[in-house]
Amino acid sequence: MASTVLTATTYVLNTLQMLLSLGLACASIWFFVEVVSITSLRNTNHYLLDYNVYWPQAIPWVFCIVALMAMFTACCGFAGASKRSKGLLVTHIIFQSVSVLLLIVIAIIALTLADSDGTASFVGDTIWDAFIHAQNDHGIESAFGVMEKRLQCCGAMSPRDYINKRNEFPVSCCDTYYHGWIGTYNIICDFSNSLANSRHGCSKVASEYTSIVIKAFSATSAFIALIGIINLFVMIALLRKLKNRHHPKVLVAQYEAESKKVLL
Repeated sequence: MASTVLTATTYVLNTLQMLLSLGLACASIWFFVEVVSITSLRNTNHYLLDYNVYWPQAIPWVFCIVALMAMFTACCGFAGASKRSKGLLVTHIIFQSVSVLLLIVIAIIALTLADSDGTASFVGDTIWDAFIHAQNDHGIESAFGVMEKRLQCCGAMSPRDYINKRNEFPVSCCDTYYHGWIGTYNIICDFSNSLANSRHGCSKVASEYTSIVIKAFSATSAFIALIGIINLFVMIALLRKLKNRHHPKVLVAQYEAESKKVLL
C-alpha cells in the first residue's frame, strides 16, 4: 500500500517537473529569438571584432539545457517508478541530484550576474545602435517600428530622439488607428502627440522586460528544483521499500536452509 502511494506521488511530481521544464525550455528559446530579433537590427560593421557573448545571449541556452536535463530526469523517474526497477531508481536519484544542483546554481547566477547593470547596458547600446542604423536603412527602420509597436515604446532613449531627425514621430510611436462607430482613421503623429511623448524609450522598456524575464526564469528554475528535491526524497523512500520487500524472502530462504542443516 505504501509503495503504491509513493509510486503515485512520483508520477505527479515527475509530471509537474516535466511540464514546468518543457515550459522553461520553450520560453528560453522564445527569449533567445527575441534577443536575436533586436541584435539583428544593429550595424554589423560595428561588431565585426566583437566576439564577446553577453548574458542576454547566453542565459537562454543555459536555462534551456538545464530544463532539458530536468525533462530527461523526469522520464527516467517515470520509468523507474512504473517498472519498480532499483537500477532505474538509483539512476534517477543520481540525475535528479545533479539536476537540482544545476537548477539552483543557474537561478543564482541569473539573479546575481545576468540580471545586472551590464545586461541593461548591453540592451541599451544595442537599441541605440539599431536606432541610428534605422535612420539610414528603410528595412531596419521598418523592423525598428515593429519593435516600437510591440514594446509600446518610442525612440531609443526617449521619444525626443526623433527631433532633428524627422519632421514628425513615426506612426509606430502612436496608435495609428482608432476603431469606433465611425470606422477607422489615421491619427496625426506629430511632435505634439501626447501619447508618443508619454512613452518611454525602447532601451528602458527592453531592459525592464529583460530583467523581468530573467527573474521569471530564475523563479521557475528554483520551483522546479523544489519539486525535484521533494521527488528525490520520495524516490529514496520508494527505493527503500523495494529493498525491504525483497529482504524477507532472502531471510526466509536462509532460515529454511539452516533448518534443513539442523535436521540432517
